[in-house]
Amino acid sequence: MNNIKKFVIMSFIVFLSIAFAACDHSSTEATSTNEPTTVETTEVTSTVVTIVTTDVTTEETTTVVTTTYVDQSRIEIVTPTKVDYYVNESLDLTGLVVTFYDADNNPRVIRSGVYTVSEVDMSTVGEKTVTISFLTYEATFLIEVTMSSSYYGSAMSLTGNALFLQLRTIIQTGFEGVTYGDARYILDETDVDPNYSSKLILVYLGTSVSSVWDDGITWNREHVWPQSGMPASASNEVVNMASDLQNLKPSDPGENSFRGNKWFDYVPNTSSLAYEPRDAVKGDIARILLYMVVMYDELTLVDSNPNIYSYEMGILSTLLEWNQLDPVDDFEMHRNEVIYSYQHNRNPFIDYPEFADLIWQ
Repeated sequence: MNNIKKFVIMSFIVFLSIAFAACDHSSTEATSTNEPTTVETTEVTSTVVTIVTTDVTTEETTTVVTTTYVDQSRIEIVTPTKVDYYVNESLDLTGLVVTFYDADNNPRVIRSGVYTVSEVDMSTVGEKTVTISFLTYEATFLIEVTMSSSYYGSAMSLTGNALFLQLRTIIQTGFEGVTYGDARYILDETDVDPNYSSKLILVYLGTSVSSVWDDGITWNREHVWPQSGMPASASNEVVNMASDLQNLKPSDPGENSFRGNKWFDYVPNTSSLAYEPRDAVKGDIARILLYMVVMYDELTLVDSNPNIYSYEMGILSTLLEWNQLDPVDDFEMHRNEVIYSYQHNRNPFIDYPEFADLIWQ
């Protein structure tokens, strides 16, 4: 009988030990699930994804810029087949694969319609970021938008006067000018200071000033091809060559008056009838004048002192040199895009600076 009592007591002690252990385990699990969720963004420059079929293994490189992690779960993407676009093309997501990985790294492919794709401005050139979102997760990849070769396609195999005339046809086709008055409220966009959206850059001085139009006190509208050297007069209500945005730049009023209608050339340390702009815009000035002589058949660029009142400007050889010495930069490309959005034509010497030498040399 004593042995039976001992057995019962020992069994009861073992049972209690197991029960307490189970309770301790449950308590630990509960504490773990109540820990706060952490979210972090990790940069990923390039990931190689191996796709295995029944008898073929291929590799595709994703260009994921960022991936959002939530407690080690995340989404990753294989970029679409098409990542290079022309302006105004539609985004093509063919080949895009979005995969969700849980905290244990188990993958699940997300079908289209479940994730969302960010809006992308396809009307301007440049590198664009596309964001894929699923729940609280995001991943991004890059596409490149360039000007369609079809815009200049008819000119690509030409040189000399044939190229000159074909470019004239291209940039005159579809042109919709704005009034000289409208330019007061567009130049703050074309020549915006990249670092301060409320300011613009003055062409000759390079200084940043308020972009608010104050009747020409802070800045005024400079005609790079001078107004007195064209068969048209600027009027706020009129659209003509004097209101062409490609030829207008914001300028310091005093410097604008000093330049007057002087042509452009290197200037020695003596008085001269020519004007030499700062080095950073020598190419910009050259490409504007090259545009103007192509756009308007009344205008002429010469390689000697020009007769301004016969609608001549120069000095051509200097301008061609400046076109090479001061290459196109982001500021100039941005300006070309903004003007294109208003006038529906472009400066071909910004898009293809080499056109200049193909025509004049």
